[in-house]
Amino acid sequence: MNKQSILKEFFLNEELVEEVFNLYFDDLCRFLGYYTRDRELIEDCLQDIFVKLWEDRATLSIFHIKTYLYKSSRNRMLNVLRAQNSRLLREEIWATEEMSRTYAQECVNMEEFALFYNEAVEALPEKCKMIYQYCKDAHKSYKQVAEELQLSVKTIEGQMSIAYRKIKSHIIYKYQISDPGSLLLLLTMQGAIWAV
Repeated sequence: MNKQSILKEFFLNEELVEEVFNLYFDDLCRFLGYYTRDRELIEDCLQDIFVKLWEDRATLSIFHIKTYLYKSSRNRMLNVLRAQNSRLLREEIWATEEMSRTYAQECVNMEEFALFYNEAVEALPEKCKMIYQYCKDAHKSYKQVAEELQLSVKTIEGQMSIAYRKIKSHIIYKYQISDPGSLLLLLTMQGAIWAV
């Protein structure tokens, strides 16, 4: 019996698939152990490989089953680990932002903050203040504001950049802080500053 007929029989016989699973399972577990020590994750990946192998048996063209199993299990494991790392990174970023936000809210008197913020807006040059309030209060895009005020989008961007910088500087000066990270996060959360 040649390899092709063995593989055809393999794809028609569920017991043979189970036999191959049992034959390669321990070796594949050791192989995937180089990528992670999480035995449960390894077993889940291998189970997925064999289930997919069985489900796609009509469309697969495999010449060496061992090579296919090793390559598929490695690729599956790498995809799972990439997804886990991405999720962990997102969770870490979220946790850091939550801690900063909580710290900022606990450390800043909101009435005092509102007072300093309003002072900063009032201290803006007249044109800059008008454009800032127009964008912020009306929640319009720079393009919309530029069209309505018959100015270029670059002018709006420049004036908004000036407003952000002056408001941020004023509030940092009022609070006399050397590390403004949590305060800037609070400003962003309050909608006072959309970009730094």
